[in-house]
Parts: sequence; structure tokens; C-alpha cells
Amino acid sequence: MSQLDSIIAQIAVALSITSLDVYVFFWLLVMMGIIMAMGLTRIYSTFFGTVLGMGIFVLISTILSPEFQTPETLSLISDTFAKVLIGSSVYLIFILALLVPMNGGINVSLPKSALGMIFQTLILSFILVLFLLAVFLGLVDKSYIFLHTDSAFILMNKFASFSELQSSLLFVFVSSHLPTIIILSIGFIIYKMLFADIVNTTMAWLIENIKKKKVTSWGDHHDRWHEEHGEFMDEWFMEHEEGHGGHSWHGHH
Repeated sequence: MSQLDSIIAQIAVALSITSLDVYVFFWLLVMMGIIMAMGLTRIYSTFFGTVLGMGIFVLISTILSPEFQTPETLSLISDTFAKVLIGSSVYLIFILALLVPMNGGINVSLPKSALGMIFQTLILSFILVLFLLAVFLGLVDKSYIFLHTDSAFILMNKFASFSELQSSLLFVFVSSHLPTIIILSIGFIIYKMLFADIVNTTMAWLIENIKKKKVTSWGDHHDRWHEEHGEFMDEWFMEHEEGHGGHSWHGHH
């Protein structure tokens, strides 16, 4: 281990970062490699499962939150049972991220070229890692859209190693851009699931119509040119043949 620590220290000095940052970025690369090995369809499925779990958690948290409780709902669901439901539903975020791709995943349009597939897999893997990390930190800090509920994530703040981990460059970046990462990631997956095919079809239709319009316009221009100059060209050829004794230039040769 001393040799490994020495190598890590040398990398940290070369990149002007701490040894902790080297370990974190190595973990990031390993996670990206694992996710890329899953394939693009399963990456989308994992992304969708995470967003679906978040939606269920937020819905249950909103419906059962004390601010929205009434005497009628309290008679049906006790405050203790509501807290248990909210605290349990938070784990659906990560459970569905595993179950959705395991059960066949979802159907999405994929790039047709091999280069496009590789590029999209790389980019989406990186975004998914950032998104999962942002969700995890959001749950630990109980920030942004996540309500204050009792869960295992609260215990994370009590570990000294986790507090040290939060000081790394990657964790600091994700924590400072937490709302942006979550909102853009959710917006992207909703667009991909619901609107991407519609937008792509509409764009293809518009491009095809523009091409047809250009071809038609060129054809109309060509016809108009013949209408305006065709009679003149016919007369010119007639006079040319008469001047050469009725023999065409092509026939002479």
C-alpha cells in the first residue's frame, strides 16, 4: 500500500490537487466505466428509474407532509405511519435505478452511427454519475426539494470520513451546483422520454419539405427559362441548319 500511496501522492502533486481528490476522481472513472459497460439503453433506464423514484418520493412527501394534513387525512393515516412511508419511499430512488434496467429497460431512440453511440454513452455516463451524486448529497443534506424526514442518509453526516470526503473538488462542485444538476438532469430525461421523438420527427419533416421546396423551385425556374428562351433557341437552330445546306453540324461530322 505504501507504493500505491506514493504513486497517488505523485499524481496529486503533478495535478496540484490533494490525494483525496485523486481517489475521488479514480472512483469517478471506475463508476463511469461500469455504467458505460451497461450499454446506452440501460443507462437511459437507470436515469429514468432514478427520476421515477424521485417523483414518487416527492409526491408521497408532499401528500403526507404535516403542512398538508387535515383532520380527515390524519384519521386515516397517523403521523407516525406517514413518517415511516416518507422515510421508506426515499429508498425508491435507488431501488428503481436498479430495478428498471434489470426488467428490460425502456425504449428510446439511439444514435445510428458507432461514433455517435460512443460519444453519447460517454457523455451520458458522466452526467448520470453527477446526477446520482447530486441526488445522494441532496438527500444527505436534506436540501432543495427533499423534505426533512428521518432516513439512513442523516447518519452519513455523522461519519468523519464522509465529512472529509465532502471537501474534495468533485463533491464541492456538485454541492455548489446541486439544484442546477438535478433540474437539468430531470428536464433532460423527461424530454428524452416524452418529446425527443416528436421533435426529431418534426425536424426531419421540416428538412424534407425544405429540400422538396428547393427542388421544386429549381424545376420551376428551369421551366420558366425554357418558356422564355426556348422559342428563340429553336429559331436559332433552324437558321443555323438552313445556312449549312440543311445539314446539321452533328450530321456532317
